[in-house]
Amino acid sequence: MGGNKDKKSDAKDAKAGKSDGAKDAKASKRDGAKASKKDAKAGKKDAKAGKKEARSARKRDRSGVDPAALIAEARADAFTDEAPERAFAHFRPLAERVPAADLPVFTGQPLLMRANVRAALDALDPHLPAAVSALREPRLKEVFELPALVMALDFSAARVPVATLSAGEIDRMLAEGAPWRELMLSYLEVASHPLLGLLPRERVAAVRAGSGKLDKARDFVALPGLFAEFSGALAGKHPFPADKLDLLATLGGALVQQVRPGNAAAAVPKRTGESILRDQLAALVAERYDHLQVLAAVALGKRKADELLPALRAAVALGSNGAAEDAPESAPAEAPGGAPAERADG
Repeated sequence: MGGNKDKKSDAKDAKAGKSDGAKDAKASKRDGAKASKKDAKAGKKDAKAGKKEARSARKRDRSGVDPAALIAEARADAFTDEAPERAFAHFRPLAERVPAADLPVFTGQPLLMRANVRAALDALDPHLPAAVSALREPRLKEVFELPALVMALDFSAARVPVATLSAGEIDRMLAEGAPWRELMLSYLEVASHPLLGLLPRERVAAVRAGSGKLDKARDFVALPGLFAEFSGALAGKHPFPADKLDLLATLGGALVQQVRPGNAAAAVPKRTGESILRDQLAALVAERYDHLQVLAAVALGKRKADELLPALRAAVALGSNGAAEDAPESAPAEAPGGAPAERADG
């Protein structure tokens, strides 16, 4: 009897021990899981704190940088050789990486664009520190290289065979610009009246004088030039958007190369590798000038920046006496497939 009781007691104790062991194992597993979750949560919190500290450090580093030092460094690093052939050789590899699909055909005037770029850089220069302080990556080097890049474009444009416009294409381009020519002339005649005196009356009269297709083509170039030259007096006082001024300048730049007495239609060559490279360089110029405008907008606000900076292609060069002159024009481009050149932003 006593032996049976002892056996039952031992079994009970064993069962109790087994139950306690299971409970301990379950509790240990539960505690381990909780600790693991806690550790993971703490790890995430530490990682988040680390990222925040890294951002703060970057911000401290950035705030400690002298904008003048960054500007000076970018100027020193920029390629500024404006010798056309050397500039072309330098920028050609970069231009060849620009995708050629849907690439606009360039019909602008590189030397005119160079004058505008230089004017824009001069106007932006006092405001560069403010722009650099506000932007993480101001891309100053690319902007400082713009004059040399435009000279590379000028060299490239000179390598493209001139495409002759047909008589019908010339008439179409003249008809497209004619309404804007008349509106702008009429406005400037009012603005130049002695009672207003916003610009010299004789300058407007010189544009109005003359007749014929070539004279109208020259007017297309001269009118945007007057708006650019007297932009300070005319700012906020005329209704003409920048794209219409650009349109007239672009049409005029192409037409003055083509309109001649007895001008006849001629076969237009197909688009060549030289013309594609020219258009790739033009795309680089447009992209970098856009960023120059971004710098000005960040420092001054968009409205003031638009008033301060000239449009890339809308002005004419100034002579030594301050009078407007016809700016040098590039050769008109040919369109793909041998069609006459179409307008394109450059």
